[in-house]
Amino acid sequence: MRGAWLLLGKELRQAVRDRRTVFMTVAFPLVFYPLLFGLLGNLVGQEQARLEALVPRVLAVVPDQAPELAQALSETTELRVSFYPSVAALRRGLAAGAGEVGLEAERIPARGELGYRFVLYYRAEQQESQVGLAKLRAFLQGFLRQLTLEKLAAMGVEPAEVEPPFSVEVVDLGGGVSLGGLLLTQLLPYFLVLSILLGALGFGAEITAGEKERGTISTLLASCLSREEIVAGKFLAILTVSLASALLSSLGLLIGIQAFGGPLGQGGVSLAAAGWILVVLLPLAVALSAAVLIVGSFARTQKEASVYLLPLYMLVILVGMTVMFGGQRLQGAEYAIPVAGAMAAIRGALSGEVGVVEIGWSLASSTVVGGLLLLISVRIYRSEKVLFRI
Repeated sequence: MRGAWLLLGKELRQAVRDRRTVFMTVAFPLVFYPLLFGLLGNLVGQEQARLEALVPRVLAVVPDQAPELAQALSETTELRVSFYPSVAALRRGLAAGAGEVGLEAERIPARGELGYRFVLYYRAEQQESQVGLAKLRAFLQGFLRQLTLEKLAAMGVEPAEVEPPFSVEVVDLGGGVSLGGLLLTQLLPYFLVLSILLGALGFGAEITAGEKERGTISTLLASCLSREEIVAGKFLAILTVSLASALLSSLGLLIGIQAFGGPLGQGGVSLAAAGWILVVLLPLAVALSAAVLIVGSFARTQKEASVYLLPLYMLVILVGMTVMFGGQRLQGAEYAIPVAGAMAAIRGALSGEVGVVEIGWSLASSTVVGGLLLLISVRIYRSEKVLFRI
């Protein structure tokens, strides 16, 4: 295997000389992710402040039988209320943008002096309308409570006597996970896998199809290196670059989350979780690097290789979005699904929700797939067709 190590050194020296590879592998993740999360944090903070300060415009239809409600709406400073004569006029006003939320009030005498029926109109796709709905509901709850207490006081009943005789206490059993911890659990597995593949794509196309384009593949195949050593050298070079990309992307992601999401939970990423992530990640990186080596070998030019590799990248994105942001969680042997099981296992290791069995399924799957892809790579390079097109 001495030839494989010589070829590995040659490919890595070539990668270091390529400014584009160095930028995408080193500089981009360390700069992009902190800037991304810093920008997100700034935008989210500004939007939250704007929505909290929003005084919603309410279009209200209040009957003459509810003077106390009309008075309360007129006096409140938390809402800007405009009264309309009918529901049809209210709907036209909302459609024209005259308000964020609408209120239709109806008195129901059969239910007594407190008999009211409220219909609230809003647009679920608009944040301002959602905020207006929440503030209007809070106002109505306070209005009805105050009206009830006034009626009880008029009847000679002390308000303290009718306070609920129970209390509700909420206890968080999640260990006080911060926003940063939640972002870490959701985003780190996804970005780890994507960064492995992203690091392998460009460099893998360069040392496979790029050699065909430059005409150096024939010289390499005619050298004293065996085909197995050639495959091993190129594979190890792709694996090294992809792992470096994953490591630096993770570092940039952690910096960005720390800046935007606050502390990463009680103790950040534990040593045990980091160990399990490494165990899952290495065979997955082997499988993805071997896949890039195979796909790149089918192309005659780097541009053609990029076209062939794009579906692989899109497939990994689709699988990642399904696993990380979908509603269902993998169970048992489902962790053996390639890529998906590894993402789920990394997320479980971060949250402490998976055990050795689930990680074992993911590890076994990635190992088997990686081994098969490496055997296919050796078979491809044993054929002289690799000089042209498989």
